[in-house]
Amino acid sequence: MKRVINTAVIISALICCCTLSYAGGPVVNAADYGLREGADNTPAIRRALAVCRETGASKLLIPQGTYDLYPDEAEEKYCHVANNDDGMKRVVFLLDGLEDFEVDGGGSLFVCHDHMVPFEAEGCRNLRLRNFSVDWATPFYLQGRVARVDQAANSFDMEILGQCNWEIQGERLVYSNKRRATTDNWYFMAPPMQKDVVWYQDLYWNIWYDPVTKAPAYCDELTTRVTEWNFGLDRPAVATDLGDGTVRLTDACGELPRQGWILVSIGLKSPNRLSPAIHVADCSKVLVENVTVHHAAGMVLVAESSEDLVLRNYNVLLPEGSERIVTATADATHFVGCTGNIQLEDCTFENMLDDGTNIHNVYAEVARTTGPNSLVMTLGHSQHQGFRFARPGEQVALTDAVTLRPYRTLTVDRIEAVNAHAFEVTFREEIGDAVRPGSVAENLTRQPDVVIRNCEVRRNRARGILISTAGKVLVEDNRFLECTYAGIMLSGDANYWFESGHVGDLTVRGNLFEAQGLVTGNAPVLCIIPEVGDPSDPSWFYHRNITFEDNTINSFSRVLVEARSAENITFRNNTVNASTVYPLADPAGPAFIFDGCRNVRISGNRYNWPFPATVHAGSVCSGIIASGNTGIADFRLD
Repeated sequence: MKRVINTAVIISALICCCTLSYAGGPVVNAADYGLREGADNTPAIRRALAVCRETGASKLLIPQGTYDLYPDEAEEKYCHVANNDDGMKRVVFLLDGLEDFEVDGGGSLFVCHDHMVPFEAEGCRNLRLRNFSVDWATPFYLQGRVARVDQAANSFDMEILGQCNWEIQGERLVYSNKRRATTDNWYFMAPPMQKDVVWYQDLYWNIWYDPVTKAPAYCDELTTRVTEWNFGLDRPAVATDLGDGTVRLTDACGELPRQGWILVSIGLKSPNRLSPAIHVADCSKVLVENVTVHHAAGMVLVAESSEDLVLRNYNVLLPEGSERIVTATADATHFVGCTGNIQLEDCTFENMLDDGTNIHNVYAEVARTTGPNSLVMTLGHSQHQGFRFARPGEQVALTDAVTLRPYRTLTVDRIEAVNAHAFEVTFREEIGDAVRPGSVAENLTRQPDVVIRNCEVRRNRARGILISTAGKVLVEDNRFLECTYAGIMLSGDANYWFESGHVGDLTVRGNLFEAQGLVTGNAPVLCIIPEVGDPSDPSWFYHRNITFEDNTINSFSRVLVEARSAENITFRNNTVNASTVYPLADPAGPAFIFDGCRNVRISGNRYNWPFPATVHAGSVCSGIIASGNTGIADFRLD
């Protein structure tokens, strides 16, 4: 006689055996669901998370180890990821909707294979991600070291990093994040990749790194950049496979690189920001602690439309012992449309191909009026599609897209998405004929307070940090080392990225800035450049209330501050030393450049260059005073 087995009873018994309970709820150990080294651990994590949801667990525990993650059996979700590329994503840790929940990696390393999103969290509350590292088995860029330079032949030989997949097509060097092209490549790829089997990148976007400093090479990026067409010689560059992973590039740049320099390229093909390591959307109270990410295809951590986020000992670092020279192909962190408090403490971000952090909101384009108190708006940039612009009760400012000056404030009553690009907003107030042609809208409510303390941003392309929020911002006791442009940048535009945010209260205090502007030779330490059409209105300024004090600057760059359309700038008690590592910029130019600015005070600073610093102010400026400094010429413009 056969015995009838009740499957539901067995599953319930297994769940009880494999979970532990404590005051906050059960703890699920992923090892009890098949997690093990040397295997694809995506299914085990999927099963363990299912149990977490079924039991109301408070924690998923990962025993320490190195775990491979593949997309083949990962869950699928269509993700709109701000400032990255949307699409159907394969997600391993799909955490949507979880509350009072923690993922404790136990010091583990997760090694991802192909495009995927390791951590995706939408609609979570009190979420904690702790104690793990993330890497990818194959980097999403091409890297090569210059082994030989031949000036007579205008060529150089480059040894390609073994982890990179590349080939010569005709006389072009191309690479892919997949295997070499074969007739049966489709068989080895998960379905999202099958439609894009021939995924090649050229050398269009590239940058040189110095192997000694591991920082971007100090050079003129325009003359040393590798191109596929040599405009000076009016002929194409030629790539030749020399065997043993070495390629010769002839006529590929205006000025040949130095032997030992390392080329990194992410090409031209878009989309290329497909796999962030951590994506957080519409969440509140999120902690990311003791987490290290070694690589990501795009931005590493993206948080959008979320409230109260803390990153503590969150790091983006090169893998120890690796030959790689680049971590992320974009920002280490990126915050869009967030509110409440954002805190970055004890973090290190190195060798990214974009910024350490960028905190901003989004301008929406005003398309048309649909009623006495309603408008249709659209999202201007392709990487903002699907972004949640506002919520009922929030305030929105109608703004001139050219001057970026707001002219009407309204309160949202209702907002309905038409599609990922367009949405209709109904306001509590009547609009009448107030809407001007060529307008954008900005969310005035979602302006977070920010603290960035005891962090280090080093050896990356682009800027240290970008700040665009009207909240209270403190940047204190950090180190900004060897970036290719400004240490701190305040921007705002309604013509390309559509990134909004009027800075209203920023203090930058007690930081170290060293060697900013490696590929320009003369970048400002503090750059305030909103893209306003004409900063000549003496009654309105885009950014305001900026204090830069008690900082140390070791610089080869002549420019310290460049600002436009800003008021109430204080630059005081800073020490500026001439670099002893890099050649100094031309001393003929000014150290302070102001355009359309008012109420600027430069005092108590020590400028220890062999040439005195000077101030330049445009005709629209007023109330600019430099006095009581050492090494800075007195200046007064009432």
